[in-house]
Amino acid sequence: MFMDIDEEEIKRKHKGDIRTLWKIYISDKAFYNNLYFKISIGLSLSLLLLSYLSITPLYYLIIKVVNITLSILPNLLGFNLGAYILIVGFGGTNILNTITKPLKKQSNYSFYQILNGVLGIAVIVQIITLLMAFLINFWDEIQVNFKWHFENAYIINSIILFIVIFFTIYSILLLVNVVKHVFIFAQTIHFCIYIEKLKESVKTEVQDTDKKNNQGDIIMNENDINHSRNKKNNKKKNKNCLISRPSGICNSA
Repeated sequence: MFMDIDEEEIKRKHKGDIRTLWKIYISDKAFYNNLYFKISIGLSLSLLLLSYLSITPLYYLIIKVVNITLSILPNLLGFNLGAYILIVGFGGTNILNTITKPLKKQSNYSFYQILNGVLGIAVIVQIITLLMAFLINFWDEIQVNFKWHFENAYIINSIILFIVIFFTIYSILLLVNVVKHVFIFAQTIHFCIYIEKLKESVKTEVQDTDKKNNQGDIIMNENDINHSRNKKNNKKKNKNCLISRPSGICNSA
């Protein structure tokens, strides 16, 4: 069995780098085939087209989106980091044995690795989005005294607005994916605990049944013993009666 183990394959799948994290994340499908990615692209294009109908210059729309991103993203990032720490710090041996089994449909990565991949990529995407929003906001602040502005850079502003909207929406939708996988993890924990309780319940019922059977056997043995004693006493009584009154009939007690 151990002769068939590929040590290099094991080492490759257990590297602690971003590249391995990304491979685990896309183990089932390419990232661009992901539902959340497609929705983010669609919504970003729709909002970009709507922005062309607005009387507000694209540059100021970018700043408004950045401000929204800076207000909501830190909370989302905190939630993801908390979930990540909770999952990584979980130490239930029986449950870990269940969720660390390789999955053929996931390129032989385990559900535990997939879960860490989803959480890790979500955190990284949100960090990139937050950093990008911070840099754009910083640029807007320091260029106040510059003679050159981006208000009239129509193409550049369109691209930047699309990117900012996309990363903001994608960061939010990744939270849905995180919640889904955390729920699966919680269901797995509940399933393992429930199975253990069922096993304990069955074991207790078997022990109770054996105990009742043993008590029944003891009662039956005692009844047999008492019956034998009574039968023996009756024979002795009848014998004594015949000896004392040979010509008569013994009366019942």
